[in-house]
Amino acid sequence: MIALTDEQQKQAINAEQTYMAWRAAWVDAREYAGGMHWKTVKGREYLYRTHDRKGNAKSLGVRSPDTETLLNLFQHKKQTQEARLKTLADAVQTTARVNAALRLGSAPPVVAALCQRLWQAGLLGKNLLVIGTNSLYAYEALAGVRFESDVTATTDIDLLWMHQAKLRLSMLEVENAESAVPDGLLEILQRADSSFIRLENQNFRAANKNGFLVDLIRQTPKPPWKKERDRMGASDDLVATDIWNMKWLLNAPRIEQIAIATNGAMYPLTVPDPRAFCAFKYWLATSDERDPRKKSRDLAQARAVHQLITERLPHLSNWDEITSIPKGVMTKLRRAFPTL
Repeated sequence: MIALTDEQQKQAINAEQTYMAWRAAWVDAREYAGGMHWKTVKGREYLYRTHDRKGNAKSLGVRSPDTETLLNLFQHKKQTQEARLKTLADAVQTTARVNAALRLGSAPPVVAALCQRLWQAGLLGKNLLVIGTNSLYAYEALAGVRFESDVTATTDIDLLWMHQAKLRLSMLEVENAESAVPDGLLEILQRADSSFIRLENQNFRAANKNGFLVDLIRQTPKPPWKKERDRMGASDDLVATDIWNMKWLLNAPRIEQIAIATNGAMYPLTVPDPRAFCAFKYWLATSDERDPRKKSRDLAQARAVHQLITERLPHLSNWDEITSIPKGVMTKLRRAFPTL
């Protein structure tokens, strides 16, 4: 791994602050999405609040000094919030150009676009975790370093679905007036890149025109034949594939980190604690269940994250906090890395 320069570190901090300010403005602006208008019903005027492009609206009462004040206040706050959002969106774009010029990012732009959409849909961190190689982009941003490209290079992203958590899809793009709620995960992916389609012979997987893959994974139900939700949307949505030991990552602590793509775009990542990632990757590297062709890379990633924690993240030095990984796996990990 390579440490960021002082200039890069400063820009990374400024970029994260700018992005977080924009994100807060985006959330605030959602409260004023839609509009208010007067509607005549049986000869009387009522104030209605419109919530989406389909025209769904709710009456706020008959026209009166109170409802007129409510309308004026709403319009003022809506204009104020949208102006603030526009200013911060411009600042984010400027920051992204500086990020790219300083070579701050290492993630593929498609990953940034996907994670941004997943966050805006209310899924990232609530219903979905990013696992696998893409987690490394969060860890390197957290530590202020860049991993070697052979460790992070990937053409797919694995999404671990906490399918037992309450699912509430939402999407209210204030700037683009996209207020329709997406019908499942595939539609969200297509909003980031319209070329994504579900693969017919692998319905847990979507691919775009460039061959970038998105896999939806869930913990195998207990017992395995138990009927549990396996997709977020309609019948043509991605169907989660079951893996028996995803509970190791689901029950581990999590971190949320702002990462940067190669084009400078900033985006959120919610991933398992790097210690859980290291332990899980080491298990994969030594497991008979793993494709032998992938084991050497698993081991390289486990070693890279172990080194990162040891040298750059001393606040994560207590490995006993990771109780979701089986003791047998942790024992083997300690034998491999005596500094644990």
